[in-house]
This record gives sequence, C-alpha cells and structure tokens, in this order.
Amino acid sequence: MERKKDMEEYLKDYRINRFEDKRVRLNQYESKLSSTFQNKLRVLIIEQENRQKENSEDKIKCFYLCRLMSSDYTESYESILGMSSSTLYLDEKRSQVYWIPECIYETIDKDMVEAEKILRRKFICIQEFELFYIKRKLLDDDWKLLKKVFVTLSKQSMNLIMNSSLKLDDEFLLLCGNYMENLKIMLQARVRN
Repeated sequence: MERKKDMEEYLKDYRINRFEDKRVRLNQYESKLSSTFQNKLRVLIIEQENRQKENSEDKIKCFYLCRLMSSDYTESYESILGMSSSTLYLDEKRSQVYWIPECIYETIDKDMVEAEKILRRKFICIQEFELFYIKRKLLDDDWKLLKKVFVTLSKQSMNLIMNSSLKLDDEFLLLCGNYMENLKIMLQARVRN
C-alpha cells in the first residue's frame, strides 16, 4: 500500500468523527445557507423565465448542483447551481450560477492542521502532495454533507420553482455530481402543469 493510502487509513477515525460532528450541525448549515441558496435560485428562475419567453417549447427538467474539482486547487470552494432541460449539459439555454457554500468549508484549514498533527505522530517528512491528498479526502467528506444540504434546501425552496411562471417538464429532477460528469439523481418529482 502506498504511503498516501496508509495516511488515509490512519486518519479514518478522525474523518469519521469530523464528519459526524459536521452532520450534527447540519441544521445550522442549512439555515446559514438558505438565504444565499434561494437568492441564487431566484437568479436561475428569472433567467430561465426570460429564455422561455423567447422559446416556449423549452421546459425545465433538471435542477443541479455540481462540484468544481478545480475549486480544491484554487481554494474557492465554488459549486455550480444550474437549471436545464432534459438534455442537461447539451442544453445551450441552460442557466448556471456559482455558489460558495462557505459555512460547509469554513473549518477546512483548522481541520487540516489537526489532521497533520495526527499524521505526524506516525509519519515523518510529510510531503505537500501527501497533505493535499488528505485535504481532498476531507473535502470529499464535506461534499457528501453539501449534497444532503442541497436536497434539503431544494425541498424547502420548491415553492419558488412551482410558484414561478417556469414551464416545467412532467418530471423534475434534482441532480448532484462533479461538473461535466454523470450526475446522480437525488430527488425525482412529478409535476402537475
């Protein structure tokens, strides 16, 4: 087993405890993010309503959250919220906005200090690329939490979509995943037009 995997295994308990602590605070994250989430959703709705005025045949089927893998490197922790037809990435009239769910990622630097302290008990001469590997694992854990928050916030905000003048497909999907990859269906709803 290569050393990065050994480090990952050594931090297993820390990651489990960290995730559980963050999961317990899930309601706080939802309430902190609700306002910015709904503001971004309103922007998407307005943009799509304007586009549908030009072409009334397009119907919205997908509302999605995409993780930008580059944000791990830039430390921006941006995600993309978007709306599209059933063609998703091929929809030239899809709408997308950047969303930074700051409170999900606000402790990452402190968490990395703690993770490094734990690792130094067993490993010497830890390299930067190894620490970055561990950081990405912590960010993966945070992404799992953000997906749960996205579903909850979307359910709470569904009235914004349903009470708008958007033309919706018969089936409405909430999707999550890495940008330009296969997105996972998080929620499926039938729409009565």
